[in-house]
Amino acid sequence: MTLKHITERDDVFARSYEYEDGEVLAADLGVAGNASVDVLDDTAIVVFEGEDGPEQVEFQLPEEGAEAFITNGVLTIEVGL
Repeated sequence: MTLKHITERDDVFARSYEYEDGEVLAADLGVAGNASVDVLDDTAIVVFEGEDGPEQVEFQLPEEGAEAFITNGVLTIEVGL
């Protein structure tokens, strides 16, 4: 899944903000409880507790060096900042 796919989905509230030196994407994934995100090369991997147990979602990032974190079910990805 790409960052563009997130912002086009009806079931996920997402915003993308572009700045002179980078871009920030914030997406409310609607996950409660334990959720974590790791960045490996150009992929953000989100792991959370779903209805049927642990679930994993991978997002392709536009470039290496992006930072990602998740707080209260909101995934934030910073690129180039």
